[in-house]
Amino acid sequence: MKSVILAAAIAIAAIGACAVRVVVEGRGALAAGDTALAEGRIADAIAGWETAARWYLPAAPHVDGAYDRLRALAAADHRHALAAWRAVRSAALATRGLWQPHADDLAAANAQIAELASRDPEGALSAGADAAARKAFHVERLARSTGPAPGGVFLAVLGILAWLTGIGVALRGPVKPGVAVAAMGTIGWVIGLAIA
Repeated sequence: MKSVILAAAIAIAAIGACAVRVVVEGRGALAAGDTALAEGRIADAIAGWETAARWYLPAAPHVDGAYDRLRALAAADHRHALAAWRAVRSAALATRGLWQPHADDLAAANAQIAELASRDPEGALSAGADAAARKAFHVERLARSTGPAPGGVFLAVLGILAWLTGIGVALRGPVKPGVAVAAMGTIGWVIGLAIA
């Protein structure tokens, strides 16, 4: 029982340390973006806010602050709107896992990027000469799924957990059942990676 409590305490401490680092780095990136904006370095401000949004932790205020600043810049400065919306999209996609945090921001970014990019006649030469065809081209491209399939990620994570459980069982008790669970976990992990 004491070893279980010790293991749980170590796991909680490790998760807490990671969470503290995420918040510290996220706040630092947000402040760097604010400083860059105050100095008139718009591209650096966008990069700082995108970095802050990528340091994702549920309910962390720096994440929402970063998205708010990027959306506000896009609304206020048409010259940098496309770059700001691309940063929103990039941050939202970078933080996707088994679910999509900031799905509304991703949808808004895709719509705005398609609209803004369609105004550039050379932005999608293969899409056609008129703005509607270019917008449809961009909408289709932005809607494509990027990154791993959530089902594959879930199976890979489940496989790793089964592998760890199997190793633990093999070390403490009957070896054969533990090895069997570890082997099944390894197979699940490999299949999950293959379909992800």
